[in-house]
Amino acid sequence: MTALQAATTGRNDASPEAQAMLRGPERMASTGWRWSYVRWTAFAAYALGMAIFIHVQGIPTDRLGIYAAILIVLSIVVLGRGWAAWWQMMIDWLPFQLVLIAYDYSRGLASPYSDAQVQTATYPIHGVRNALGLPLHVEFPIHFDNWLGMHLGMGGMPTTWVQEHLHPTTAIPWYGALVSLVYVSHFLVMPIVAIVLWIRNRSRFVVWMRMVVVLAVAGVATYFVYPMAPPWLADDGDVFPGPVVGRYTSQGFDLIGMHMVGGIISQGQYLVNPVAAMPSLHTAYATLAAAFFWFGKRWWQKALLACYPIAMGFALVYGGEHYVVDEIAGAAYALAVISGWRILRARRIRREAAAAADVPEEPELIESSA
Repeated sequence: MTALQAATTGRNDASPEAQAMLRGPERMASTGWRWSYVRWTAFAAYALGMAIFIHVQGIPTDRLGIYAAILIVLSIVVLGRGWAAWWQMMIDWLPFQLVLIAYDYSRGLASPYSDAQVQTATYPIHGVRNALGLPLHVEFPIHFDNWLGMHLGMGGMPTTWVQEHLHPTTAIPWYGALVSLVYVSHFLVMPIVAIVLWIRNRSRFVVWMRMVVVLAVAGVATYFVYPMAPPWLADDGDVFPGPVVGRYTSQGFDLIGMHMVGGIISQGQYLVNPVAAMPSLHTAYATLAAAFFWFGKRWWQKALLACYPIAMGFALVYGGEHYVVDEIAGAAYALAVISGWRILRARRIRREAAAAADVPEEPELIESSA
């Protein structure tokens, strides 16, 4: 199997590095207990602890909190396999996590709002410019989505149509919980995919994390050069046409007694950017997750994979978080990352094959008789 195939197919065979790393003593030297039993017991205790934490505090959505949870999971995976395996795990994960944490903090720098405005959730939209002197864009996505909605027979913007037809004003609908769960999956799917790939196929894990990092960097770069107000903020500024736009992405958690939590640190301006709307990274990462496992799958598997970005797109429009144009841009960013990776890998494989073909074969040794 080539490196390109390993990066784009669903094969789950572990790499030699992962196989070597996951080998270890079968039993504890001191007690004679099987390490597999110890690991499963630790996993059960961890799952119970996480369930209690989520019930009391809520679902963590910040990078530091999620990274701490990941480190605990992976430490349990390598439990009993020696310090070398633990250090290898840290070496594999730390560079990517540092880049993603830097992304979280740099995202706040792209915000045109002060820390005081963030803390009080006071976000004016008229005459606003960011640190680069670039204006906040408000009208363009409204015009685009209104044009799109007219051509789709909605009579106006998709956000307005969806909320008018599917969100009652008297009570939270039952599917509001599904919308909230799909929305919050953005914070969980990426690390879960990374954990599974790291355990089963380290080479694919590296590919996945590189794509995640490239997508994050592309997103925050766009936030700097093109700050744009999302629908709920445009509505607060009285420029959104039609009825009032609600922000419903977390409302469904009230039905099931859950909520989201920022994490272990205070989220100030350095983490919050309310105008990080173009592109929608929620849509981008959902598309990336589906496209990453797309190649080599059967039609029904592809249909299931496609359901995730479609569901995410619906949740974002229903919740008033993003315009459709944001979602189109987010999907385009993800597909560009996937396509770029496949092109670069294919070129590298062709170069390696050409270089191998240019190597002259060793002449056969001909025995000569005296």
